[in-house]
Amino acid sequence: MLVAALVLCAIVFSFLKVGLGTGSVLPSAQSGVTGGSGVGGGSAAVGEGAAPPAPIQRLLTELKTRVARNPRDVPALVGLGDLYAAAGKFEQARPYYRRALAVDPKNAPARAGLRRTEKQP
Repeated sequence: MLVAALVLCAIVFSFLKVGLGTGSVLPSAQSGVTGGSGVGGGSAAVGEGAAPPAPIQRLLTELKTRVARNPRDVPALVGLGDLYAAAGKFEQARPYYRRALAVDPKNAPARAGLRRTEKQP
């Protein structure tokens, strides 16, 4: 399951890099995932008022649904944190990493993600 989540994240990150055409390794904060307030809340958008690409929207929906069904789903929590962090939405990413660490304090991807986002504004 963890391997599948890591592969999925690699695919999503490469899609973000190419699909949003920012020319950088990760999208800028201006092209981030916005909206929603936690699990299953609100809609997500890329940039100002634009919908994210369909694969990203499906992934966000799937991960939020998984967390709504099982708030202790660590791979889904980390996946959400990774998606928000990749989009430059560090404030939205941190709570997902923290929730994952509350369930599994030794989870290396959650620790690394939280460390990365804490270095950001």
